[in-house]
Amino acid sequence: MRRLGCLMIGLLSATALAHGGEDHDETPPPAQSAQGELHVLSATGDIFEVVLKHPEHGEGGRTPLRVLVAETDTNAPVLGAQVELTLTGPTLQKLAPRMDSPGVYLAEAELPVGAEFAATATVTRGEAVDVLALGTVHLEAEPPSDMHAGGASRLWILGLVGGVALLGLVALGMARRMRRVTP
Repeated sequence: MRRLGCLMIGLLSATALAHGGEDHDETPPPAQSAQGELHVLSATGDIFEVVLKHPEHGEGGRTPLRVLVAETDTNAPVLGAQVELTLTGPTLQKLAPRMDSPGVYLAEAELPVGAEFAATATVTRGEAVDVLALGTVHLEAEPPSDMHAGGASRLWILGLVGGVALLGLVALGMARRMRRVTP
């Protein structure tokens, strides 16, 4: 009887290990910036280097774009340049990003989810002009949240613990029965 009591206490204490919604076994998700995941495009010309960043996922509509412009030779941020960003796809969008800080230019584009746009940047500063093909800009739909994934794994673990407890009780009962039958 003492063994059965110890077994039951051990099995009941196993359920106390799952507490507070914490997942001790799983690795934490990768750290994300405040803006979430970004889609990054870049190109290097004779005079300027341009990097275009925008959110990878969204609901469509007005989408923030960040254009980083630097000198190719020195990698110094470019101040006071005229930047034109052309997006060619289902629609043609000509954007004039405004300078936010040295080398950082901001704009918003109308990006429908799933549509692809070829991005071209034209950078002019004084007599220097560079036209750079950046690649394809696209916005993907928001990924589904994994809100219930942790709950399903906890249920599976509790079911496993319950199954082991049931097997332990059956084994204990069979061992007692065999002791009585053995002369």
